[in-house]
Amino acid sequence: MSANTRDAAPLLRVEGLRKHFALTKGILFAKTLGHIKAVDDVSFDIRAGETLGLVGESGCGKTTTSRMILNLEDPTEGRILLDGEPIHGLRGEALSAYRARVQAVFQDPWSSLNPRMKVGRTIAESLIVNASRNRGRGDRAQIDARVRELLLQVGLRPEQAQQYPHEFSGGQRQRVALAAALASRPKLIVLDEPVSALDVSIRAQMMNLLKDIQAQDDVAYLLVAHDLATVRHMADHTVVMYLGKIVEQAPTASLFDDVRHPYTKALFSAVLVAWPGQAAEEIELRGEVPSPLDPPSGCRFHTRCPYVMPHCSQREPALREVSPGHFVACHLFE
Repeated sequence: MSANTRDAAPLLRVEGLRKHFALTKGILFAKTLGHIKAVDDVSFDIRAGETLGLVGESGCGKTTTSRMILNLEDPTEGRILLDGEPIHGLRGEALSAYRARVQAVFQDPWSSLNPRMKVGRTIAESLIVNASRNRGRGDRAQIDARVRELLLQVGLRPEQAQQYPHEFSGGQRQRVALAAALASRPKLIVLDEPVSALDVSIRAQMMNLLKDIQAQDDVAYLLVAHDLATVRHMADHTVVMYLGKIVEQAPTASLFDDVRHPYTKALFSAVLVAWPGQAAEEIELRGEVPSPLDPPSGCRFHTRCPYVMPHCSQREPALREVSPGHFVACHLFE
């Protein structure tokens, strides 16, 4: 990624994002028992042609954050801006236009592929909708040509447009899902565990394909992943979340070379080493992840942190810059 890209205005800006789900009892006269704080004050930027990795344990708020960016959930507080324009509250044509500009590729391609529809029709779906909205009926020849172009772009053959999803392997289905996401020429694609369900031999092919398409189309990615090797290979910047909060964020190379937050250190230590004989010390965290319904006071990680201090339970640490572009929310760095 060039310096000019980093100096440019962000394509997507997330500001003070919060999502609290009400926990209720009863149906007719429902009583609110509390609120699950799934996402609590999250902010980051994504620029055109950039990949931002979002990592953390299950339940940390990654998926809820991505759902709000896809406009599938409304935030409790905060806002999300695409090209400087807020995305929530969009209706009708404005919402349809947003969905064309922000697409998604999920872990399981079956979730986005209709088993009764040929893949060519699946890929063409957004093209047909956009053509109908803009010009009445779309040019069938142009749509077919675009489908062939997309299949070639993702490494499939044009004649495979006439096949059904069950006729493809898992890796091929993921390529079809990617082609469908690319059809509307989006500016941002949310990649939710895009390679975790694939064989190891196929993962590298898929990651390299995603990077090639990014270089060609200048599309931005939000990469939601558990696999740190995937994040290291693909992401320009990485955000680490714990219990709805950002605990560390930095350029990916800086983060992997100089991990600062105790939670991030524990997360990274759980990764298998590349060589069997290589020494590695796994940091074992005590206790369980607290409930987002009743998160700990102060630093949310203090109940499991090996470096906990008395004031960690009393005061929430601010996200502060400890080196250029490297931010950490931990009292150890005050």
